[in-house]
Amino acid sequence: MVKAQCTNILLLHRVINMNKLYENAGLTPEEVALMPSYVAGDVEFYDTPAYTKLYEYLAFEACLMPYGVAKARTGDPDTWILDFAESCISAIGMV
Repeated sequence: MVKAQCTNILLLHRVINMNKLYENAGLTPEEVALMPSYVAGDVEFYDTPAYTKLYEYLAFEACLMPYGVAKARTGDPDTWILDFAESCISAIGMV
């Protein structure tokens, strides 16, 4: 019972964090609604307003994106952002 409650609290915390991430990056509700489609590869993500906002936020404001990825030397920023979002979304059971 306690373990289940802790798991539910952790999942809720991750949902709130994803919503806060999108809010901090300045995504509109429409852009947030498209994120699962971007992650699934159904809609092209690169060069969208959501990509630009998340890239700027994750690379230069929150400093979560590795420098080499931000400069496209060791990875693609768009792929990194989608992998990051997918790991968060998967953790909360939305994918």
